[in-house]
Amino acid sequence: MSDSRDACDNRSLMSSREVSRRGLFRGLLSPAKKVVEQTASSEETLLHRQYPRPPQAIAEPLFIQKCDGCGRCAEACPVGILNIHEGRPTLAIEYAECDACGACTSSCESGALDASVVMDTGLRPVILPQCLGRMDDLCRMCEIACPRTAIFFNQQNQPAVDSAKCNGCGKCKLVCYHGDIILSLKHHDS
Repeated sequence: MSDSRDACDNRSLMSSREVSRRGLFRGLLSPAKKVVEQTASSEETLLHRQYPRPPQAIAEPLFIQKCDGCGRCAEACPVGILNIHEGRPTLAIEYAECDACGACTSSCESGALDASVVMDTGLRPVILPQCLGRMDDLCRMCEIACPRTAIFFNQQNQPAVDSAKCNGCGKCKLVCYHGDIILSLKHHDS
């Protein structure tokens, strides 16, 4: 009997324009619920890469477990774009692209780099709004230089990236003489 009376009281409270105590607490505690949800999603991001890794790095949780930070991969990189950061190799595409030569993978003895993994650095180009190619069709250096035809300009003169084709080599960033391309980690692990 009290259940039906509570249900009627709740309905009348919900329809009134005054804030009930329950509504007040719900409103106050709602941000706390969001923080809990964000914490759960940040735990999920631990499964994703925090830093760019060599092109044949295994999934991040396994990579962190297996990589012993020996530095052989960095020593083997012919263009010197691998560094050891916080005890793990990271990729720094600032002056040379990753041509996916496989030298880092063949030098890895821990199993953190695996030849059966598709060559992908996990980086994707982000083309900034001031890109000259957006304003006219005189600059198409990134599109021309992309070895996998992952960058193209659509009919509206806007650059686009086909993430499935891109392997994160970074050549587009290096050929952009205005610096309008940055490389960002993609949001999912391959």
